[in-house]
Amino acid sequence: MNVSILMADHCSSTSVAATLEFFETANVLHQYAAKKSARHDPGHAPLFKLETASQDGRSVACTGGLRLTPDKALAELNPPQLIIVPGFMFNILAVLPGLDKMIEWLQLQHRQGCYIASMCTGAFVTAQAGLLDGRCATTHWVFSEQFAQRFPKVKLQPERTVTDDGQLLCSGGSTSGSDLLLHLIRKFSSPQLAAECAKKLLVDVAVRSQTPYASTTFKKNHTDAEILKIQIWLEQRLAHSIVMEQLAAEFGLSMRNLIRRFKEATAQTPIEYLQNLRIEKAKFLLESSQQGFEQITLQVGYADGNSFRRLFKQRVGLAPSAYRKRFENTRQ
Repeated sequence: MNVSILMADHCSSTSVAATLEFFETANVLHQYAAKKSARHDPGHAPLFKLETASQDGRSVACTGGLRLTPDKALAELNPPQLIIVPGFMFNILAVLPGLDKMIEWLQLQHRQGCYIASMCTGAFVTAQAGLLDGRCATTHWVFSEQFAQRFPKVKLQPERTVTDDGQLLCSGGSTSGSDLLLHLIRKFSSPQLAAECAKKLLVDVAVRSQTPYASTTFKKNHTDAEILKIQIWLEQRLAHSIVMEQLAAEFGLSMRNLIRRFKEATAQTPIEYLQNLRIEKAKFLLESSQQGFEQITLQVGYADGNSFRRLFKQRVGLAPSAYRKRFENTRQ
């Protein structure tokens, strides 16, 4: 598979280096397994053929000052099957206007059927190309509000570390790029190879994959300390029956003030927030365990499995059984 790893001034050097190291690890382990096989061919091509490129082929100055020299210019690349768009740390909005050549090239490659995976704020580049309109995507949670305002047609899922919408994939902030790279190895090779890469690279997949309902899942970077206490209180009592009037009384608030302050701080009502917590926990349990949905229903604080099943399908777009079938390997 031809993989093109893009570079640009002010991009994250970690995005580029991690991509090269993860795919090279996959190549080495794949070839090692092939050597043990009776079908081993000494001339066997690597699983992932890697090339790096900048817009004009010149070296780039990454965030922090490290300079990287690409293999080629965009126009010189072999036809890619997979493109990796790097993250840009905290300067993506200032960088976007200078990426016109890259954006046009991405549009062309997408029309030709290429897969495009955006790391961290690299999703801004792909979205600027118009490729994420109507598609699911994620990005660094710090920039999720700016992303949503700038690209309202994108189905942003800031709680996810990885989104996979067919040809277009994204990862969240910083080290969740590792989740994306393992997902790509799993998608284009096998779950077994991805698991071996995780072991060799000391990536704790189980811990990193719990972020769908971890602290960065739901907005906590606000200034209302009392609402933050309520958010933590809800997470700790997720399996219990929670009555909003009792919650308000517990924290000395009227229902009206609770709803107003909670929505101002989190952009969700308390009930919406609680439902989303429960759905994300149910998704995690469906992906990571073999528990029946009735058991999961009780664990997330619902007594009626049928009503929660309907809510789950309405919010997620898949029935619980279909969701498990589609995603159960992503946490192995």
